[in-house]
Amino acid sequence: MKKLRLVNKLWLAGLAIGLFACNGIFVPDPIDPRLPKYTESGNNVAGAFVGNKVWESQLTWSLYGYSYAPLMNVWPEKDSIVLRFPGSAENKHASIEFSLHESDVDGFEDISHLEGQKIVLDGVTNKAFYIRESKYQEAYKNRGVGQLYIRKVELNASLSSAIFSGTFGFSVTDSIGNTTKISYGRFDYRLGKENSFFISTEQ
Repeated sequence: MKKLRLVNKLWLAGLAIGLFACNGIFVPDPIDPRLPKYTESGNNVAGAFVGNKVWESQLTWSLYGYSYAPLMNVWPEKDSIVLRFPGSAENKHASIEFSLHESDVDGFEDISHLEGQKIVLDGVTNKAFYIRESKYQEAYKNRGVGQLYIRKVELNASLSSAIFSGTFGFSVTDSIGNTTKISYGRFDYRLGKENSFFISTEQ
């Protein structure tokens, strides 16, 4: 059993979830149109407030005016699963990341185990991070506390794709006592299984 679990973990090491620019559907939230409305349709989008600023899953580079679509990455670390949402705030790279202990996700079809889970982010067992490009190394020293709610995981009949949607919020305090609050977070992706070693957002 342990050997099988190890094989599964190695298999999961090859998982990646990605999205291309043409696939993101931004539906403005009617309360605050700066954020995407919470949906469960596989719109391939995420957003949140960082303080009173907007974090968006769309990566932007102001120097050349380029923008790149949202990405979502998943990989194992020891006995945890990591979910990362790269994005930007105020035209600067910033990622939101969750490390979930003992999630029981060993393959694509196992992501359904996460549906309906309100995961307490205690900074010890389950962790959240707000990772700014300029403070990448320091970010992992500051563990967020809050909640990740995976509201919907809907696999199709052939177990080859799934809608993966949820909400989150947490606070991170740095080494000198400054607290950053991430609030009203939401995400909605359509994930697709490509083969045994790769999962990508379905196009």
